[in-house]
Amino acid sequence: MPAPMRPANPAAAAAAATRALSGLLALPFDAARAQYGTAVQWGLAPRSMLAARDVENTLSALEKLTLGPLARAC
Repeated sequence: MPAPMRPANPAAAAAAATRALSGLLALPFDAARAQYGTAVQWGLAPRSMLAARDVENTLSALEKLTLGPLARAC
C-alpha cells in the first residue's frame, strides 16, 4: 500500500483550504446580495446608490462579525 501523499508546501495547502472554507461560508452573504439585486430589479427596493451602499456596508459588517478571520476582505 503506497504511503499517503503529503503536500509539497503545507502552508500553501492550508491557505488554499482556508480560502475554500471562506468561500463556502460566505455563500449566504452572496445570496443576500443577489436577493437585494433582484428586489431592486423588480421594483421592491429603491434603485439608489446610497441604499445599495448601506446594504453592502451592512452585509460586509455582518460577514466580518460572523466569520471573523475567515471573512473576505471586502
